[in-house]
Amino acid sequence: MISPACRARWPRAFVLSLCLLAPVKVRAQPVAPQSSPAVQALYDQANDEMDAMRYESACPRLEEVVRLAPDALGAKLTLGACYEGWGKLASAWSQYVLVEGEATKVGDLDRQMKAAIKAAALKPKLATLTIDVPASVRSIPGLTITRDGLSVRDAQWSVPLPLDVGRHEIVVSGRGYKTRKQQIEIAADGDRVAVRVSPLESMSNAESAPVRPWQRPAAIVAMGLGGAGLAAGAVLGGLAIARNQESNDSHCSSPERCDPAGRELRRQAVGLGNGSTAALVAGGLLTAGGVALFLTAPSHAQRDERARTRAVPWRAEIALLPGGVAVQGGW
Repeated sequence: MISPACRARWPRAFVLSLCLLAPVKVRAQPVAPQSSPAVQALYDQANDEMDAMRYESACPRLEEVVRLAPDALGAKLTLGACYEGWGKLASAWSQYVLVEGEATKVGDLDRQMKAAIKAAALKPKLATLTIDVPASVRSIPGLTITRDGLSVRDAQWSVPLPLDVGRHEIVVSGRGYKTRKQQIEIAADGDRVAVRVSPLESMSNAESAPVRPWQRPAAIVAMGLGGAGLAAGAVLGGLAIARNQESNDSHCSSPERCDPAGRELRRQAVGLGNGSTAALVAGGLLTAGGVALFLTAPSHAQRDERARTRAVPWRAEIALLPGGVAVQGGW
């Protein structure tokens, strides 16, 4: 066992060479001095599953341990070992690099050296994915690129980034442009995969407008209410004319001279006339609005055609290179 004081005086490369001669044990340690019994039990269960090589269940448990005990470097180091056993080398490498940095800050030299050794051993084996974004795409307003739901910002473009073996989804979108999704397959450790994003297809005004399935039903309701309003206006108008005619026939000798009954009939005629006018105006507006909604609503065929035009083929080229495989693709 090398004392911390001695190690502090020796060159880093020499200490690394000594550590490489001994096995690195990163599991079967307490989570943290003050960890709760529940967290410790979860950690112990994960260790048992790792011993049984059930990494697919052990790693999520360790992720939960790290979430509950974020300062537990031992748990983070064990999580890296779990990812490595599971075959997720990029995730393991990222975890080891993280532990190395955090252990350096707190002066935990044992875990710092263990994490550094493991990260250095994995780095040459990592598969990478490079996303190239040409200038024509970078100028798209509101451009957003994600990989497996994580944002890929411009600082990451054209940079080979370590990635686990398996299937990954890339999504590219922008304001006023059709969103594209593509599944990328990394077949083996050490693969070098490159994807070039081609210009997105612009939406037409009709395509960019939101689909409104309520539009036709609302149009039918509006036209029905409008028709009812027009009918009510016609009835009220007829009653107004009848009241006015009755006053002229029996109760008024001239437009200005009427008995009390005639004046009441004239008053009723004016009220019915005003109601008729209001009903006719409202009914006309509702009817016109309903007709406009109905005529502008997209048909089922138009919506189906819009969905079909959004499917854009993706192309890829594969080339054998010294030390790996290169995949060049784009939309």
